[in-house]
Formats: sequence, C-alpha cells, structure tokens
Amino acid sequence: MNKFNWAIMGPGSIADMFADALMASQKGILYAVASRDIDKAQAFADKYSADGASHQADGASHQTDGTSHQADGTSHQADGVVPKAYGSYQQMLADPEVDVVYIATPQSLHYEQAKMCLEAGKHVLMEKPLTINAAQTEALIALAQEKQLLLQEGLWSRFMPCFEQVKLWLDEGRIGELQYICSDIGFAFGDRDGHRLHNPALGGGALLDLGVYSITLSQCLMQEHPSEISAMSHFGNLQVDENTIVNMRYPSGRFAQFTCTIAAQASNSMMLMGSKGRIVLPYMFWNGNKAILQQEGAQDEVIEFAHRVNGFEYQIEESMKMIEKNQVCSDFMPHGDSLAVMQTMDEIRRQIGLKFTANAECI
Repeated sequence: MNKFNWAIMGPGSIADMFADALMASQKGILYAVASRDIDKAQAFADKYSADGASHQADGASHQTDGTSHQADGTSHQADGVVPKAYGSYQQMLADPEVDVVYIATPQSLHYEQAKMCLEAGKHVLMEKPLTINAAQTEALIALAQEKQLLLQEGLWSRFMPCFEQVKLWLDEGRIGELQYICSDIGFAFGDRDGHRLHNPALGGGALLDLGVYSITLSQCLMQEHPSEISAMSHFGNLQVDENTIVNMRYPSGRFAQFTCTIAAQASNSMMLMGSKGRIVLPYMFWNGNKAILQQEGAQDEVIEFAHRVNGFEYQIEESMKMIEKNQVCSDFMPHGDSLAVMQTMDEIRRQIGLKFTANAECI
C-alpha cells in the first residue's frame, strides 16, 4: 500500500480538523507543517507528534464557523513520525519527501500558494474556494494539467456519502422532477476587528466563504450551471458583503435561490423541491449529517450519516486515490465544476460590487 507524506500550509483551526482526519488515515502521514511563523508551525507539529497524538486521542473538539467536529480517537500515524515544522513555504516545498500539500490559508493567498506547490512538483488539496476569481482558477487548472499533478478543491461536502444518497434519490425519481433548490447559510459573527471575513484583502465576506456551499451543491445536484443570475447585497460599514441573496436560473428552466450572511443567524438548511416530494438537508446542511425524504402521504424517510472522523476523511482518501490513478482531479469535484463555481461568483460579485485588492486578484 502506498503511503503519502502530507504537508500543511496554514496551521489554523481548519488545519486542525484536517490533521485529525489525516491521523486516522492508513495511507496518509502528517509529515510537515509550514507557516511564515515558525513558532506556530512548531506548536502545531508538536500537537500531532507520533508519541503524543493525544490531540486526537483525547477527544478534542474543534469549532469553525459554528460547527463542532470530534475525532474518533484512532491514530494511524506511522511509528516514530514527528511532523517537521518549517518557517518558510519555500523550504517545505524544497523537501523531496513531501508528496502532497493541503492549503488552509485565507482564500486571497490560494492562487499564489497553489502555483508555488505545483511548480515545485507537489500535488495540492486546497480549501474552498479554489481561488477568488475564475481567471486564477483557470490558470491553476492549466498548470496542474501541464504538470500532471493533482489540483483538488477541498469542498468537503462534495465528497460526503450524504450527497451521494441525495443524488441517488434524485436519479431514482423519488421526488419526481427536481424544480427548485432553496438554501441559506450564515452566522452572526459580530464585530471582529481584523478577522479575515471582514477583510477585503483576504477575500472576506459572506459569498466566498459561505455562499460557495450553496452554489456548488446546487450545481452538483442540478448537474448543470446557471444561465441567469440575479444578486443583491448589503455591505454595511464593511468593504465586504454582510448579507447576500442570489437567484439562479438554469438552462432546463429550474431555479435555485440562496442567502448567505455574516451578520445574522441563518437556518443553515437546504431544501430540494420536486414534482412529487422534497428532500430536506437540515441544520448545517454542508456537514452532510442527515437527509430527509418527504413525499405526500408517506412517512418521512430519514438517513443519518456518522462520519468516521469529522468529515474531512473523504476528501483526503479520494485525493490519495486520484494520485495513485494519475488523475489531476476527482469526479466528485472536477475542474470544470470548480471553474463554473468561480465564474458564477465572479458574476455575483460584479452585480453586488464586491471587489478585493489588486494584489489578491492578480495572476
């Protein structure tokens, strides 16, 4: 069985969740951690050392965007492996033992850092969104295909069994013809000075960080890209969108609507309406924990999904499988879908006037 040495760029709270899932993998090894701050990298590496994987085994719970995930307490980190800590991305990329890099930095840095990794011959799994505009995404896809390296957008929901079940229900016609998808997502973050969600230099706002879930899952379940988009937003005192509402029409005549917010507590649910019934994905729909099939005159069919670790394990295992198959992306989240999502968000940004700094947008 092949083993893969993983490095993490950006040791924050999301990287904690990723590392918990990676530690439970039989094929993946947490080999290195890189940050511009060597102390942060070292502290993160120390938490996940092979002789002290108590960070996972102690039942630690990590909170992000209002979501709590708990590891299953099982570590498969190779005996004697202590993650290396790098205070320079370039030094980490120069290490020939690094096979694949997980990028968990703010989205404004994704393009530059993924390009560095690909040019260094490293496979890449990147936190969503892949970049902050379609031009950057297109450039990275071309580079990955040229180098024949994995470039995988880590939109974790797309890899989860819950959404495979929803697609199966749709394919079986359990709710008839799908007509309409409605979702909302968001939390009241309040005033957090310097937080990345409030910072246009870091690609902040509700759309790129939260709205991307509604866009990509609607795209996945509709199996087509929107042909018409209408969007409105409220910026408040920020230079980023606090509240955004979007209507999308698809070539088939079907619709999807979503709201995303960093100023209010949303229901965080998704509903798919069909000619014979509906499918409900309840609170925190993107976590893929539960799907409810509702049909007129029938008892609700409820399926709950318990993640083996915290939900990150699916994209990790799929990424390693794609590398073994010499594929540049997975069918669960192909490059064409990543690009179409960015094109959709570019159009929404154009309509609502959401602009980021020139440095963040450049290629």
